[in-house]
Amino acid sequence: MKRFAFLVAAVVVSLFSVSAVAQEHLISLAVVAPEGSLWMKEMHRLDAKVREKTNGNVGFKFYPGGVAGDDKTVIQKIRGGQFVGAGVTGVGMGEIVPASRVIEIPFTFRSYDEVDYVLRKLSNWFKAEFEKKGFKVLGWTDQGFVYMMSKKKIASVDDVKKAKPWVWDVDPLGQAAFKAFGINPIPLSLENVTTSLDSGMIDTIYISPAAAIALQWYRKVSYLIDFPITDGAGAIIISKEFFDKLPKEHQVVLETLSSEYLRNLTIATRKENDRAMKELTKKGLTAIAPTAADLERFFKVGEQAANSLVGKLYSQKILDKVRALLAEFRAKKGK
Repeated sequence: MKRFAFLVAAVVVSLFSVSAVAQEHLISLAVVAPEGSLWMKEMHRLDAKVREKTNGNVGFKFYPGGVAGDDKTVIQKIRGGQFVGAGVTGVGMGEIVPASRVIEIPFTFRSYDEVDYVLRKLSNWFKAEFEKKGFKVLGWTDQGFVYMMSKKKIASVDDVKKAKPWVWDVDPLGQAAFKAFGINPIPLSLENVTTSLDSGMIDTIYISPAAAIALQWYRKVSYLIDFPITDGAGAIIISKEFFDKLPKEHQVVLETLSSEYLRNLTIATRKENDRAMKELTKKGLTAIAPTAADLERFFKVGEQAANSLVGKLYSQKILDKVRALLAEFRAKKGK
């Protein structure tokens, strides 16, 4: 009997020891995207590959659907040791490195190629800045282009000035963009957008087409400006302290595979966004293309918004760098 008890105790100790080792290399990752989404499907593929290449020593445990809270809350939880990492939006990136919002300047990027070119050139600098703040960037992704949608017809700067626009209450870049139009947007959490559209508190929103369908916001609006405001940036970040404790060979596997799979996710997300854009028009939204004159006015608003945040989110030096890179890219493309 004593021998049996000893064996049971030994097995229990052994199980706890294995669990502790696995737990040390388990990446608890908070994600806003719901289970079953394109985003989560790619994350599960990444997890399977990482486990395969590290012989099961490194893997992810996902907390999807925003159950862990918004970007700001999750970042605080990572700093407090409750989570190892998260999939964050540009707003979340800005909570850690405010200057990273420079890649989301409104009415500035005119194609995904421009977005990719600038991010590729600045990637190492951004990653170094995140590491200074205690975070490791495993890879970049985005939600695709974001568009302005409204209950009222909007095609020009003057139309926007007459609107009652919503702005995400934790998004200083969005607030600056609308203030550059000479209007004060109405700051609200994401959870309050639908009811505020119903009540008439707001009549204009900004969101990616895919998200507009997923959140059902498209049912509350009738028009959209057929020109993107910005590209919705995002990234997978984890605690640098956790990353540094991994064996070097596992670090290489994790970083290399994350970059590869997140790039795949970005391409897939953009395609989904393009399909959703077509779907919105089938669902009854009217897409209105601004005139060349109005586009120039929108570009000017973007410049004013960007300039207003120098010294608040980013330096003049990094803003000038982004503009120089865009000029460089367009010169190469003959645009």
